[in-house]
Amino acid sequence: MRVRIGSGEGDPAAAGTTGLTGDFADWLTQDREVSRYAAVQRVRAAAPRGAMSGDLVEWISLVVSSGFSATALVYAHRTFRASLPPRLRSDARLVVEYDGVRVVVEDGTAEDAARVARALAGGQSDPGPSHGASQESPGAGS
Repeated sequence: MRVRIGSGEGDPAAAGTTGLTGDFADWLTQDREVSRYAAVQRVRAAAPRGAMSGDLVEWISLVVSSGFSATALVYAHRTFRASLPPRLRSDARLVVEYDGVRVVVEDGTAEDAARVARALAGGQSDPGPSHGASQESPGAGS
């Protein structure tokens, strides 16, 4: 599974959330409810030709064990988002991708956690987007 902080559409840096994915990776490693059951790895952007290195953390790869809770992940995001300055909060959505399904979470509700859990379980019977969350197939460049 991979996650990032962004608008949920296109380039993660386009919504003014550059750097938040790396900050969220740090947040997750300090959250005992997530880090106990998930190995957090940063996935950096490839460096453009001729550049020294890619510094932007584009995605967080989570390798999870059987005790992992989608609810803990969604609530960690909700707490992280609440800690941000107000100007960044609206674009700081949690984007979760797993097995060809993308779920975008904004509010961090119990329904959002259930949507992420269904995606992780491979369930395709999602009732559709609710306020603050959506599910879609990842597009090109994801």
